[in-house]
Amino acid sequence: MLRSVRKCVLQRCYVGLFIPKQTFLTDEYKCNEAWKSHLYSPILTKVNLNDFYSILDQNFNSKGVISAIDVDIFANALKDSNYLEELKDLLHKLRLSAETGNTLESTHHATIRNYIEFGNVQDIVSILKEPLKFGIFLDFYTANILLDKLVTSKNYELAANVASLVMLQEDFSNSITSTLCQYACYKYISECDETKPTSVEQEEDNKKKKEEIKIRIKFLRNPYFDDHFDLTDLHLLSGKTLAWISKASSDNLSNNLQVIGWLFYKKYNRLLELCKEIGKMESTKVYKEVIEILKKESDKAEEDNKVILQNCVHLLSSAPLSDAELEDSMKIAIENCINKTQNKDVLAQKELFKNWERIREEKLEEQTKRLDRTRHIKMFEEKQKQLVSEEQRLWFFDNEEQIDLQIEEKEKLQDPWTANKGSKHKSNEDYIPPEILPKRK
Repeated sequence: MLRSVRKCVLQRCYVGLFIPKQTFLTDEYKCNEAWKSHLYSPILTKVNLNDFYSILDQNFNSKGVISAIDVDIFANALKDSNYLEELKDLLHKLRLSAETGNTLESTHHATIRNYIEFGNVQDIVSILKEPLKFGIFLDFYTANILLDKLVTSKNYELAANVASLVMLQEDFSNSITSTLCQYACYKYISECDETKPTSVEQEEDNKKKKEEIKIRIKFLRNPYFDDHFDLTDLHLLSGKTLAWISKASSDNLSNNLQVIGWLFYKKYNRLLELCKEIGKMESTKVYKEVIEILKKESDKAEEDNKVILQNCVHLLSSAPLSDAELEDSMKIAIENCINKTQNKDVLAQKELFKNWERIREEKLEEQTKRLDRTRHIKMFEEKQKQLVSEEQRLWFFDNEEQIDLQIEEKEKLQDPWTANKGSKHKSNEDYIPPEILPKRK
């Protein structure tokens, strides 16, 4: 008995040690070596993060000024997870300043990579969801790396949040990003319970519990909902992401995913139109998972929408069915996109790292020259004031009449309100109250 149990435990350990966790992206795609090599540039090696942060923080608190290139250097020179909070603070301060428009592309990339490397995935997703506060946005390469990490760890809720951020940027030109977003949203929709409150809904509930503060205002604005940036429900966002990304392609898989997208985006009229188009296509094959999801949602829908969904089920059921499974087809699509564009993306990333290093050096040199010029101008103005004061002191008796005229002109230019106020005060001192006589009977 003990021998069999021990054998079973050893087999589990063996399997756990030698079967790697499935990932879509290769280590080559992530370009970790090329990214780490840029940390050894002369600018970044000289930075003491502790002292550097103190200087930037003091300058902002005293002068309200922070430089985009300084924040970029801090983000790229970061090698310790202990400084992630300082980086977050600097990003917020940069967003509050006029310099936010000069934020470098490498700042976004470095921030996201740092949080991924140190395992603070939840924090970086929270930062990305608050662009007005931190101003950090995804590029294709960081989106792919982050999505791959989240999907691998089966954190489909965060993955769907990242995919929705890609959708909000409305750029679907990278095929790897698009297919990973489709997979993340599909897995969230199919595996996460819609009745379970998401993190966004939980935050709203916490806000509702707080005491309400009523403020009197002059007028009310008409309520406005743009159905894009104002969306907060993750199921709606996932549906819209699936619909929009799948709409950009016309292959069989994208058509099936588009059906699921419009369904969870709750655009039932658009869904019915699509089902009619698919029913007319001879080359389209419908996945059984799509019909099952439609049937499941039609059972929960209201009467008006239930009729539309049942009609969609009827239209798709009459079309040819696919023998493959939907999830397997999505994985194959991701692998095909990676095989097709990986080498191109790897070369593009390495070229970007070199360009960012060159731009950083140029911007730093420009800032140094600008600060030197400002310092020289300030020194020149102070020296000029000192010379004028010295000249007045040396030539006082020769220019005494002119100085007296200047004093008289200043007295004439004195604020009349101040003069009147002084005269009123003087008259109040000489004021004698009237004598109050008794009333005559």
